[in-house]
Amino acid sequence: MNAAGLSESGRCPVCQARFRSEAVCSRCGADLMPLILLLTHAYCLRQAARQALEAGDEQAALAASEAAQNLHATPQGDLLRIVCAAAAQVIRSSSAV
Repeated sequence: MNAAGLSESGRCPVCQARFRSEAVCSRCGADLMPLILLLTHAYCLRQAARQALEAGDEQAALAASEAAQNLHATPQGDLLRIVCAAAAQVIRSSSAV
């Protein structure tokens, strides 16, 4: 299940009602908690990727950013993944020399 419908459009993926930061859709009663948890997990993975980059662990950063994108793809998450991939490539290239 992808949470993109909830976060990108700001609407319930079942009935398209506006998301009001509630665990249950105000219109159709759909349980939005699994989507909220998915979004939270993707956010935590992106934070872990940023921390790994800061710590100099490019491979861990790339793995975390890719996992986050697999859970919930966002434009900003894609930029983070690209940065992590570039950092990992630089390290691979410099260690090959």
